[in-house]
Amino acid sequence: MSQEERSAAVSILVNSVAVIWLALRLHGLWQSGAFDGPDALQIWARTVLWVIPVAIAGFIGMTIIVAIVHGIVTRDTDTRSDERDKAYQMRGMAATMVVASIGMVGAIIALALGYSGVFAMTAIYFSTAGGSIVGDVTRIMSYRVWG
Repeated sequence: MSQEERSAAVSILVNSVAVIWLALRLHGLWQSGAFDGPDALQIWARTVLWVIPVAIAGFIGMTIIVAIVHGIVTRDTDTRSDERDKAYQMRGMAATMVVASIGMVGAIIALALGYSGVFAMTAIYFSTAGGSIVGDVTRIMSYRVWG
């Protein structure tokens, strides 16, 4: 398994945990009526602002741990990347952008149809996070299936 594959797998794990945690947290806030007042977007933003740095730190930490464990177990310290890795990264980035763009357009349509700003911001966040996961899955599939 190449370094890029391991990185994509770690990203899927960390992003999935962050998305699930945020969904549960936002659902709890919605259930408690926190999004009913005029400061709904501020409450939403404060909640999301904690997730982003924690997810970044979690990704960096897990990537380091996985690289160390992989190096110890396999005794392989090769971290080079080649043109294939770059091509697969671009394929994953394209998939990420497609999903995130669809979510952005969907959020704009939702606003035009009268949905709340909290709903639109949540749609944008989850489409971006989902796009990241789809991009990482695309990268792994590129290595394992599509070649």
